[in-house]
Amino acid sequence: MKKVIRILSVFLIISTFQSCYVVKKSDQFFGIETSTKNTLYLIDISGSMEGIDEGSIKDQVMREAGNKAGSAVSNAIGGKIGSILGKQVTKQATKLGAVKRKLIPAIKGLPDGKKFAVFAYNNDVTKQSVELRLASNMSRTSANIFVENLKAGGGTNTAGGLVEAISTPGVQEIVLMSDGLPNGGPEVVLEEIRKVNTNNIIIHTIAFGEDADHNFMRTLAQENNGIFITSKM
Repeated sequence: MKKVIRILSVFLIISTFQSCYVVKKSDQFFGIETSTKNTLYLIDISGSMEGIDEGSIKDQVMREAGNKAGSAVSNAIGGKIGSILGKQVTKQATKLGAVKRKLIPAIKGLPDGKKFAVFAYNNDVTKQSVELRLASNMSRTSANIFVENLKAGGGTNTAGGLVEAISTPGVQEIVLMSDGLPNGGPEVVLEEIRKVNTNNIIIHTIAFGEDADHNFMRTLAQENNGIFITSKM
């Protein structure tokens, strides 16, 4: 009976942690309210985004609970299931996991007719759509499937990701999600964006993790009329 209770406890933790965000809608993203502007969401999926999002209290609590419950199941039934389930919770507590839990409800909450797109970058740029799309049930669902399936790995070509985003026709606003550790250093990225952002596209930045380069992310937002946010919420 104790084994069953432990297993059910782990499944309850995972279902609470993973499933709640996929059904929620939100009119804001880390405090940045959904605007009427044409928005491109730009997600850092470099290897460093696998790191723990230490700033989130909820993540810390759920990660610890998941690890303990996973260990309990592991000890009770031989290890495999407990280890797998514990790792699932830990995976969701990463920086990229934090992006998903907040961005998916924000995309679900986009009003019909708003133009948006979702890009991800590491060494290269991956586009959910090569152009801005009108928000609809189909486009929102497609974007959220893209976000949910993202995996972290590779380098951090932030300059390349931003240049691709800025050069997308019709974009008025970019929301960058990153730990702010770009290849080549922050000044290289800032200098490149000063050159290419000739249309004064707004760039909001959201920094994830205790090791995030807050100075870089804050400067990037300030120089491009955006808002700087950390994931410590």
